[in-house]
Amino acid sequence: MWIFLVKFFRDLGESKGQFVSVLAVVIIGVMFYTGLYSALEDFSGAGDKYFKEYRLGDLWCSVYRAPEGVVERIESISGVKMAAGRVVQDVRIYVEDRNVMVRLISMPDQKSDTVNDIMLTYGSYFSSEKANQCIISDKFFKANHLSIGQTIEPIINGERVKLTVIGAAKSPEYTYEIREATELIPDPQKFGVVYVKKSFLQSALDYKGYINDISVLLDQDGDVKKVKEEMKRVLDQYGVISTVERKDQTSFNMFNTDAKALESLSAIFPMLFFIASAVIIYITMTRMIENQRTLMGVLKAFGYNNWQIMLHYQTYPFLVGILGSITGSVIGVFFIGKGMLGIFNMLYDIPTGDTAVHLRLVLPASLMALFFCMLAGYNACKKELRLVPAESMRPKPPASGKRALLESFRLFWECINFSWKIIFRNLFRYKKRSVMTSIGIIFSMALLLVALSVRSSMGYLMSVQYEDIQKFDMKISFSKIMSTDELNYMKSIDHVVSVEPILETGMEISSGWQKKDIGIMALENGSKLYGVYDRKGNPAILPPEGILLPERLMAALRLDSGDQVYLRSYYPGKNEEKNKKAVIVKGVTSQFIGQSGICSIDFLDYLLGEGVVTNAAHIKLEGLQFEKEVTDQLKGVVAVSTIQSKAEVVVNTEKTLKSMNSIILFMLLGASILAIAVIYNITNINIFERRRELATLSVLGFTEGELKSLVFNENYFVSAFGVLAGMPLGRFLAELVIQTQANDNMQLPTILKPSSYLTAAIMVMLFTAMTNFLIRNKITSINMVESLKSAE
Repeated sequence: MWIFLVKFFRDLGESKGQFVSVLAVVIIGVMFYTGLYSALEDFSGAGDKYFKEYRLGDLWCSVYRAPEGVVERIESISGVKMAAGRVVQDVRIYVEDRNVMVRLISMPDQKSDTVNDIMLTYGSYFSSEKANQCIISDKFFKANHLSIGQTIEPIINGERVKLTVIGAAKSPEYTYEIREATELIPDPQKFGVVYVKKSFLQSALDYKGYINDISVLLDQDGDVKKVKEEMKRVLDQYGVISTVERKDQTSFNMFNTDAKALESLSAIFPMLFFIASAVIIYITMTRMIENQRTLMGVLKAFGYNNWQIMLHYQTYPFLVGILGSITGSVIGVFFIGKGMLGIFNMLYDIPTGDTAVHLRLVLPASLMALFFCMLAGYNACKKELRLVPAESMRPKPPASGKRALLESFRLFWECINFSWKIIFRNLFRYKKRSVMTSIGIIFSMALLLVALSVRSSMGYLMSVQYEDIQKFDMKISFSKIMSTDELNYMKSIDHVVSVEPILETGMEISSGWQKKDIGIMALENGSKLYGVYDRKGNPAILPPEGILLPERLMAALRLDSGDQVYLRSYYPGKNEEKNKKAVIVKGVTSQFIGQSGICSIDFLDYLLGEGVVTNAAHIKLEGLQFEKEVTDQLKGVVAVSTIQSKAEVVVNTEKTLKSMNSIILFMLLGASILAIAVIYNITNINIFERRRELATLSVLGFTEGELKSLVFNENYFVSAFGVLAGMPLGRFLAELVIQTQANDNMQLPTILKPSSYLTAAIMVMLFTAMTNFLIRNKITSINMVESLKSAE
């Protein structure tokens, strides 16, 4: 077998560029596979362990005010393993003269196992020495440069209350630390969680002996639906604000959605590269074997059997698979996986610890790479090996000449020059090769469109959400429901252009046997600070009666415009079944963030019977430069519990989204390598096969530029075909990738503008031009005499 090894390295030396280009595609495929799956295992595994160890709840129920004793009644429900009652309140706090919102959450005075427990990262748990101690969420603690022993002063019921920081902690409940579902990206400088002794917070909020939030952990066989209904029955008299299952809880929902999206990407993208590498190897091996057809016949005549010859030619794809697997696995596991996990850690507060090196991922990635490579090599060999030596030693008869399909279109055929006629005849002569060549371009185009679509979709979301929908500059929330007349003072503040009241509340919507807890946002008629749009993106008219529902909710409840639904308030005394209100669905709204029904503030009086009231407001300023001045004046308003700056939210969101550019760039790099590798290989084969033809044309007077154009223009044509064929696949993959990231809190629209298609097409053509430039000397270096004698 030594002679086969010598021959293999000689063949390899003659086609180094082709070998490297195929190897690069395999490396990218294995790198995608091991990198994405490594990040998935670290991210998902750490999260699942964290949720279990610190007892993330299965159900949350917020009420207006309930006695602590109700927790024992909840724990007695069949299927409930543990329940915890607590007090939760959002308040304002000033850190380094910045207006910040924090969520105060009560914890047991003494350390004990509880639902939604916390993991201390700094400091210690509460001691019995002082009542006013607090533990800060880890990311908020770091982002605001807090220290152990420092005093913070949240504003509770209009008064500054001093709390001493004794520690920092992570919580499974706030791995994605945002205040509400309408926020897109966590901003630890502007929102955090502060854990306080239960006895102290109850006293500060006048909740002695009472709670307003119950978290429940179920047994392994507990039925979440049955427990949820029983909890509502027990708590109805205390005014249920909302009931949330774990799958719908904001942090877990975002975590679970991103884990599923990562899993989908791990399954899709590596497969594109494995298939492309198989196609390239198949074409390369087919041409290599056809060109060595006579030699194979000689080897058979010397007594070498088919199995020995097959093993020799399988050395090429085997070496590609092995080297690609080793190199791709090292880069994927040690660099790509760690980098992806770092991006997720910017968003999620999950203790990943010292992540393991997932070497077990190397085996499936290597097996897949080897399978595709060896299968391509086998298919390329099997046809020639069936021939008897005498037939194999004869040169392969040339493909039969016949009229190309385009020749039937005489007007077109007569208008093109001789060079293009040669190009088209060659393409139609080797249709199979031409189609297989375009597969790599099609995949490359699809990857480019996916990357550009994600970027465009995020840009579109930012534009629509923060320019068309949220037209206000500031949003304030009140600690109580109040009359809209009480907003007159805010309208008189300098630099305030307008103030619009809103009322946000939770309700139960039911249609037949289907029920769902939703949020309701009531706006002023003719609201100018909050835009409402239908599914086509056109402004929707706020109906004086009835309600508008988001498209996803309509689909979940199988509703159409004009259908009747029932809404039940959670306010105490108004939450009985008999107080359900029949409401007509007047239309569909397009919402990308959150999932709330929208109605007029006057119509909400019909639903609640509280008059025209508000618990929040949107504010428009003369200019953003006056934001701090207005904020300072709002500090003195006792009823204001939180102040949110839209400009700060936008800046933080854009800053975080920039970190996603690395993933997009990685996809663009993969697409470029794929396109260049495919074109480089096929052009090499094309030149080698046509060297006698090119030499003949050169002797007949074709210039160097004309000879290059025969090959290069063929590449451009194949690339153009791949671009057109890759557009629908790219659209499909873009929709698939974006849909896997959708959840009840956020859904990206799939945006592929004409400019995206044009950009992707230009990039593919640039890759083609680069490849043509790299291979230009292959044509001019053809030995004319040797090529013309090649048939002898």
